[in-house]
Amino acid sequence: MTIAEILQRTSGVWEGTYTVLDAEGELLERFASRQEGLMEGTDWTEKVVYLRDGSEPEVRYYRAVVDGDSVEFVDDEMWGTTLRAGGQAILFTFGWNARPQERIVEMSMADGDYRTRLWQHFENGALSRLTMVEERRLPGAEPERWYTPPAAGETASA
Repeated sequence: MTIAEILQRTSGVWEGTYTVLDAEGELLERFASRQEGLMEGTDWTEKVVYLRDGSEPEVRYYRAVVDGDSVEFVDDEMWGTTLRAGGQAILFTFGWNARPQERIVEMSMADGDYRTRLWQHFENGALSRLTMVEERRLPGAEPERWYTPPAAGETASA
């Protein structure tokens, strides 16, 4: 199964909890989230809503062009490399252009309507924290279509 096929199978709306630990395993924070992912043609789009108590929801949008196991991110703020690990898991290494000392390695695996993701955060090459994400897909919920792929013969804009 290719990355494109894995993403197609994980399209939908997922609700879950982020649990962030420091490098020694102490709890730093826990908060709810909602992730809407959609694979249409070669376009993968995500809308992620972080729901921290006492704060306004933080909303982020992401897009990538996916062809089989090739993934190209369309985002000026971040970079990323994605690899397939077997037929179900995706290994995603990414970072933010504004924070070049930071790298994150995410392992994601879905089984039907249940998914886990584990992030290892590194700063200057040393483990700084872990983020565990446990999510469940909302049956029948449709992701927001915030990006419209170009019509045949048109070029995409970021």
